[in-house]
Amino acid sequence: MTPQQTSDSSSQIYDNNGQYTRKGILRYERIFGEGYISTGGHETTLYLCSKLEGRLLPGARVLDVGCGIGGAMFYLAKDYGSKVTGIDLAPMMITIAQERAAELKDGTNATFLLGDIMEIPANETFDIIWSRDALMHIADKKGLFSRLYDLLEPGGKLVITDYAKGLGAGSPEFQAYVASTGYDLHDPASYGKLLEAAGFVDVVVEDATDKFLDIMKRESDRLAANPESFVKEFSEQDLNYLRDRWAMKDGFCKAGDMKWGIFQASKSR
Repeated sequence: MTPQQTSDSSSQIYDNNGQYTRKGILRYERIFGEGYISTGGHETTLYLCSKLEGRLLPGARVLDVGCGIGGAMFYLAKDYGSKVTGIDLAPMMITIAQERAAELKDGTNATFLLGDIMEIPANETFDIIWSRDALMHIADKKGLFSRLYDLLEPGGKLVITDYAKGLGAGSPEFQAYVASTGYDLHDPASYGKLLEAAGFVDVVVEDATDKFLDIMKRESDRLAANPESFVKEFSEQDLNYLRDRWAMKDGFCKAGDMKWGIFQASKSR
C-alpha cells in the first residue's frame, strides 16, 4: 500500500462534521483512554488480542482500518513485534498518530496512511485485519467486506468491533441520532451474514452490548472523577457534550435500539 489522499468529500464525511478536529479528538481520548478514540481503550485491545492467540507473532502483518490516533497499533508493534499499517480517513487522526510515532524513543514498526480503504490500491495482503468502531461510517458493507476479504492473506483473521442496532427501527430519537451521524448500522446477526456473504468462514458474532454498557459506565465515572481538570483543558461545553452523549447511548442500548458487536472471521487457506 502507498499513501493516498482521499477526496475532500470522503474526508469531510469521516471527519464527522468537525468532531475530529485536534481538540475534538483529544477530548474523546480523555474519556476512552490514552491513545484511543474507541470503546474500552486499551481494555478492548487486550480482549481482541486474546482472540488472536498464536497469530500475533513477530513480523505478523496487521492492517488497522480506522486506526484513529494509533494506540492499538503502537501496542501491537511494541509488545508483539507486529508490522502494523493503519489507515484512517480523518486527517487530524493521522497527524496526531504520526506525531506520537515520532516521539517514541525507540521508534515503531507502525505506518500510518491517510486514505479510504475502498480507494487505496491493494498491492499487499495482511495476516490480520483489525478495526475498532469505525466501519459504521461506511455504507457499502458488501463492497467493504469484499475489499477486506481481498486484503486478507489466505488463512488470515479479521477482528472487528462496531456499533450495531436492534431488530426494529428504534425510537424516533435513535433514528435521528443515526441520521445525524450518517452511521450504517445492522443488527449483529445480519452483520455476521454480510461477512459470510463476502466469503469469510468461521464467523463468530458476539452481541457485546452488556460489555459496552459496563465500559461506558466506567468511562463516564472516569470523566466525573475530575471534571475540573477536564474543563481546564477543554471547556464546560465539552464536558456536558460527553456526559450527554454517553447518557444518550446508554439509554439507546437499554431500550434495545443500539448494540455493540464484536466479530471474528477468517479466510480459508
